[in-house]
Amino acid sequence: MKTSKKLSFPKLENEFLENILRQLVNQYTIAQMFFTKQELSLHSQLVITHEKKIDADQLQSAKWVAKARNIYQINVIFIYSGRLHHRFSMGHPFIELYCQPSALIYQNTATLNPLIITRDWKKYKKKFHAFEERFYNDHDLHKSQVHNLISENSSNSVFTSYARLMEYELEYLEELYAVNTFDSLPLAERINNLTAYIPEIQKYFVKNGHSNYYLIELFAKAKEASVNDGEPIHKNEMYEAVAIAEQNLYRLIEKRLDELKKRIKKGLFDKQDVGCQIDEKPAAIILAVAIETIVKSVEVEQIYFYHQITYGEKTTYYLMLIAIGAGNEKLKSVTQSLKSKTGGKCDFVLISHNRSWIQKNLYQFQSFFTTIIQDKYLIYSSSPYHPVLHWELPHNPYHADLYFYYKPTKDVALQFFTIANNPKGNYQGLDYLFSEFFLSFCRTYIFVKTYYLPNNLTSQALWQLCIYADPDIRKYNYLLEQFWTDCFPYLNKHRVLHHKLSKLNKEKVDQMNVIVEKLMSVLNNLVLEGRLLLPFEQDC
Repeated sequence: MKTSKKLSFPKLENEFLENILRQLVNQYTIAQMFFTKQELSLHSQLVITHEKKIDADQLQSAKWVAKARNIYQINVIFIYSGRLHHRFSMGHPFIELYCQPSALIYQNTATLNPLIITRDWKKYKKKFHAFEERFYNDHDLHKSQVHNLISENSSNSVFTSYARLMEYELEYLEELYAVNTFDSLPLAERINNLTAYIPEIQKYFVKNGHSNYYLIELFAKAKEASVNDGEPIHKNEMYEAVAIAEQNLYRLIEKRLDELKKRIKKGLFDKQDVGCQIDEKPAAIILAVAIETIVKSVEVEQIYFYHQITYGEKTTYYLMLIAIGAGNEKLKSVTQSLKSKTGGKCDFVLISHNRSWIQKNLYQFQSFFTTIIQDKYLIYSSSPYHPVLHWELPHNPYHADLYFYYKPTKDVALQFFTIANNPKGNYQGLDYLFSEFFLSFCRTYIFVKTYYLPNNLTSQALWQLCIYADPDIRKYNYLLEQFWTDCFPYLNKHRVLHHKLSKLNKEKVDQMNVIVEKLMSVLNNLVLEGRLLLPFEQDC
């Protein structure tokens, strides 16, 4: 599968991981990704939440996860969303530290219940202490049981109880370092896994062979003897050695809890100090840059900032201009200028009409314009005296002339399929048909969803308007991202037929074919199942 060229993760500073993450987003129902870069000898943390537990468990065991940790010093941790929210409700310090909004590098907009942490240390402190207390209370119960068995000189039971106590401690270490537990694995394997996070743990268990440990084998023998009513193993002299190993695990947990506590307090206080700079100032600055750029380039009366979408690292700003002489080429030029001034970190969707045109076309498009032309969205006005539009009251929206938009879209799709499925591989002109279909689809889809028919904007702007009209359409974004070249410039280039030989091959045509099929199916369902055409029009 080809990776996305559009979705980027600059915070990672790691091309190997970026390519893998693009594939994950396309192949799995990834909900959120959080990345925390560490300094000095500490590993960075990449937490990826998944909607399905079985996929999260499978991905955690992938070979590239170990490579990311061993070569790039990045711990990649998969956790399914249900567990994430449960751990968060319990005050889990790992979640509190590594899943802060400032660490978010990707969020699936289709996720119904994303994790958003807003509490400060004062509000979280009680949760943290309750989390600690649960560990200490349960640990003390386990420990007292061991001491009782030692006093009874019940050797086998002492070791099996120590094994349960160490299993409990290993589980907490797994939780505190990886927020997942691996209780289905043998104890020796769990210790081996933890050495990746806590190299120090190797000092506390003598190896007996390549992958096993002396104490763990002792526990296994004691368990077998207890189950089978066998002879006691009489290793009382090992009580102190086992107790020392157990105490070291306990100390590692205390150390990790203290470390997490300090870093959470520091991180949350730092976040509180710079919160305004993170959340508010960039948006205000970007909009100020946008206003200045537009006013210098266009004879604009008013600018409305009516929508905003953040996807990964990039934010898209939707602006409507009431202006004179702001045609498609002018909007394209202004958009490119804005992208350049924001370092490519922001996208802008600009639509523009003059006031007179809007007034004359309210009978058809009023539903769209009334959602945008509101005081709360107004960010610029060249005068306080611009006239208010004469809204139609009541206004009954209807899809006037939908037939004349839907029919050409369907026809060009049929033409595309005919050529794309040509067994002789004659694809001449197919790129033109593909581009025409995309243009026709976007305009028709937007019209059906919003009662607004946009001009022939750039292909990217039209697609972004489709996402504004219905965020669910974004699930097909991966098809455009996997296109063999930058899809939107390709679509724009081929809106006019060029008299030259086609350079298309079957692989490229197959990619086009999938996009046309998927989007045409969406439009068919929308128009036909929605009974938006008259009966005689449905046979078109």
